[in-house]
Order: sequence, then C-alpha cells, then structure tokens
Amino acid sequence: MEKGEVLFLNEKEIKQLVTAEQVLNLVETALAGYAKGDSVNPVKLHLPFYPIYEGYLNSMPSFTKSSNLAGVKLVSVYKNNPSKYHIPATLGTIVLHHPETGVPYAIMGGTYITDIRTGAVVGITAKYMARSDSKVLTVVGAGAQGMTSMQMVLLSMKGIKEVRVVDIRPENQEQLISKARETFPDIKYVTYNNRQEAFQGSDIIVLATTASNSLLEGYNIDKGTTVICVSEILTPKVVKSFDRWIVDFTDCVIERFNTGGRHAAEIKGEKYEELTKEMISGEIGDVIIGKTVGRANEEERVISAAVGMSIEGVIVARAAYEAAVEKSVGTVLPFQDI
Repeated sequence: MEKGEVLFLNEKEIKQLVTAEQVLNLVETALAGYAKGDSVNPVKLHLPFYPIYEGYLNSMPSFTKSSNLAGVKLVSVYKNNPSKYHIPATLGTIVLHHPETGVPYAIMGGTYITDIRTGAVVGITAKYMARSDSKVLTVVGAGAQGMTSMQMVLLSMKGIKEVRVVDIRPENQEQLISKARETFPDIKYVTYNNRQEAFQGSDIIVLATTASNSLLEGYNIDKGTTVICVSEILTPKVVKSFDRWIVDFTDCVIERFNTGGRHAAEIKGEKYEELTKEMISGEIGDVIIGKTVGRANEEERVISAAVGMSIEGVIVARAAYEAAVEKSVGTVLPFQDI
C-alpha cells in the first residue's frame, strides 16, 4: 500500500482470515512475551457510563518490541445490547500503527477478534491450570464468549467428554450446542437450569455472562475444580474460598473488578469490600513460562479471572492483516494526507 493508505477489514472478512488454532498459539505467545518483559501494555483506560447507561468503553494500546508490533483496541461492553437492540454486548475496533512513525496502516472490526482471543485465554488457562485428567466442562452463559471459550477449552483439553451448558434462555443453550456439534460431534452436551447441579462433578467451570450478581457466592465448588471467569462479580469472600487466584493482568484486574463491584454494591445499597493485589497468586503469563505455579496439586480449587490485554487482540489483528494482504481481502482507503 502507498503511504497514508489503510486497509479496512470488516467482521465478516476477519472470520475467514484466522483460525481458532492459530489464535490459540498467537495469544499464548503474547502472554508469554508479556511475562518476559517483551511488551508494553498499559492498564486500559476504563470509562464506565454508569448509572446513565449500563455499559463501558475501554481504550487499550500496546507495543511488542521483538516483533515491532503496535496497535490499539477500543472495546465497549453493554449488557443490554442483545435483548434491547439485538446487537452483541461486546463491540470492538482495532487500529494497527507503524511503531517507527505512528502512521496507522489497518483499521478493522475487533468484535470477533475480542470474542476469539478471549476464548483463547480461557483455553490456555485450562491447559495450564486445570487437572490434566479433566473430563467435564461447564459453561455458564451461552452467548458469543461462552461459545468461543468452550471451543478453545475443547481444543486445548482433548480429554473433555461432557459439556454442560447453563443459561437462563433455553434457546441460547440449544443454539450453542447445535453450533458446537458441527465441530465437536463426539462430545456429550447437557443443558442445566440449576447452577449448583451443573457445578457438582465439573472439572472446569467457565463463567461467561453479563450477570450483575456473583455466580459463585454461596455455591459449593468441588475440590480440584478450575473456575475460569470471563466475566464475574468477584468478591474477597469468593476469592478466599479458593486455594489460588491467577489473573492475566494484575493492575487492570484490581481496577476493573473493584469498579464493577462498587457499582453492583451501590445498586443493592450494600457496602463494598475491596479486592487487593495481595489476594492474587500470580499471572497466567508467568505460569506459561514456569515462573509461577498454576496448580500445586490435584485437590486445589483454582480460580482465574481475565480482563483482557491489548497485546492479545493486536497480535491476532496483525495475523489477520497479513493474511488479508496475501489474499487481497479488504478495502484500501486513502486516509492520511502525507
């Protein structure tokens, strides 16, 4: 492309440019690189619109030194979007920049990349923290992130035989299972309405809902279970009921979960107890490179919480860009007057 031109890629095009297996490898590379100090990934700028709107907007820049990769992701999360406006709860945009000049060279939809890279983090977390003999996976929330999380866990944990799907909407459960069977036909799929019944006997539990209340507080979790939170209201009481708490990005997790927790407590008229860094056992990147233990024994109850990192989305975005250039996909737009 000429100077000042950008490649525009829409969501439909991006889905044809990267595979699930490729995203798993890319995100694991990004997390390991961050743990080794190869990436600059500031705490995301989190702009909540509470109480006027039930949503927020995040701005997430990053730079990976070894691969000379720079970009920024903007992502919004509005829990009422699906029911009220029939659009996804999570919407994203990614811009890639030449780090030596700051000139942007690609603008693309970031919604699918956000969904699939979030699922990849779940799959990677299961790979490094769940028991190797895990057979039963429970997914709470049958939306887009529940789907990609399930997909990535099944790709990472080949021993899973049964998937339990919990959602307040039966049609969502059936839709997820129908889609999952296309790729994983040999898995046993079971729908549950009762969370506690679904939790019992589960080896891995993934929480992927927009619920405003904790899905774990007051529930019994079996010994040896790994709980992976894509979205969850975590409280000190919940965290302390587990033997180990692993996160993706310590500073951002504390800021984000406390912001959401304060809002939820305010709605209910309750006092909020802050989460602290001291409660965290380590980061998943450090587990990948062997710096931190993800699971010490088969009996530990382990919980993970991820808020997402720019480097995860940006590394996938560049792979999509490179594939698009190779296949002549997308629209080249005159952008900068330079």
